[in-house]
Amino acid sequence: MKRIILFFLCVSLLACSSSDSTEAVDDELIENSISEDTSASRIRLFKLFLKKFKNLSLPIEIRSDGFARLDVTGLERLNEQSNDTLFAKADYFNESFCYGMLPDTTSFYTLIFYHPAAEYYPVVATYSKSGFLINQENLFHGACGSDCGLTSCSMTAIIGKDFSVLSVDSIYYEYECDSTYAPIPNTGEIIVISKNGKIDKKGAISMSKEKEQRIKINP
Repeated sequence: MKRIILFFLCVSLLACSSSDSTEAVDDELIENSISEDTSASRIRLFKLFLKKFKNLSLPIEIRSDGFARLDVTGLERLNEQSNDTLFAKADYFNESFCYGMLPDTTSFYTLIFYHPAAEYYPVVATYSKSGFLINQENLFHGACGSDCGLTSCSMTAIIGKDFSVLSVDSIYYEYECDSTYAPIPNTGEIIVISKNGKIDKKGAISMSKEKEQRIKINP
């Protein structure tokens, strides 16, 4: 009788062990499935996000005179109440726009946004194929303003066919002003601020330090 009881006890323990093992495997399968579904869902959402951007061809030049904002007419705006927050990075989310997407590469996407300030300025961002942000850089220096004596100003960003990046701000002062805002004779100056860089094959954006050159126009 003891042997029969022991036998059934062993069978019961084996059954419980088998059930626990199956449950653990099932949990693992569920976790893997959720992970795969989430990844597939993210890629699907990212592809929908990419549709907000128009296709661009290289080389591309973006230019602003510093007094008029970049034209955002017809561009899609980022929406903080949507899945845009999974992908875009912006301080003023709902005031930022989706400008364009550079030609596809084998390993990453390159997008250009317009972010707001005194005027809109372009931002280049690279993403993995599954929608994770790799790098993001401002393409303008933001040196233009409304200073006394400022006659003209331009901000230019160029991305070449080889994914080289050049950013140049050119500021023209006809003269400097004294504390009463009166022109100071023979103080005209052109200021050029520039930096250059490269988007490498992995999507990393490397930019040089800003270089400033000052040229007196009436010494």
